[in-house]
Amino acid sequence: MSDGPEFTTVEQPFLDQLARTGWKVVTGNLDHPSATGRESFREVLLRSDLRDALRRINPRDGQPWLDDSRVSQAMGAIERIAAPRLMEANQQATGFLLEGLVVEGLPDWDQGRSRTIHFIDWEHPERNAFLAVNQFRVDCPGGRGKAFIVPDIVLFVNGIPLVDVECKSPTSSEPIPAAIDQLRRYSNQRKAAGEIDADEGNERLFQTNQLLVATSY
Repeated sequence: MSDGPEFTTVEQPFLDQLARTGWKVVTGNLDHPSATGRESFREVLLRSDLRDALRRINPRDGQPWLDDSRVSQAMGAIERIAAPRLMEANQQATGFLLEGLVVEGLPDWDQGRSRTIHFIDWEHPERNAFLAVNQFRVDCPGGRGKAFIVPDIVLFVNGIPLVDVECKSPTSSEPIPAAIDQLRRYSNQRKAAGEIDADEGNERLFQTNQLLVATSY
């Protein structure tokens, strides 16, 4: 991040607008993953935020009921999606986001029937946690190509990355195509299209993605 025209005229106004609508805004640190609540730059979920949200938005009679085992099951389902292609992984993740995950119930609750754990509270949006991270570093698998990627802004709901934003200075040549190309690079879509033959991003950041934004104003 710098104080150049890209940050002052595009990124900062974008972040300011998010803050005015209730998003918490933090700035990442390219040397310390703890600045974004992570143990490693390999992580794409904000695991602590997700863990807290799962317990908060899935109550029993107004009180948390999820134990560590069920929370770990839910987190593992959305964190370790097995699919050969990003599109298929995204479809699976979107299914979890919309429909939740069915887990074993409790013997003393509704005759032990299975329960659905929700990742997002669609009926009560105010119960979710909304976080925007400026300069979110993610290491690339195996150090292939570039060692890491740094999307300008990533929007998280309950610790899950849903929106990736790439900002370009309006003074640069063709800023929107450049921003789109960078998002494609970050998500390995240039390789998927056969334009290059090597990984250059981290697809895991985009498995739960619901929106890509390329902006210059």
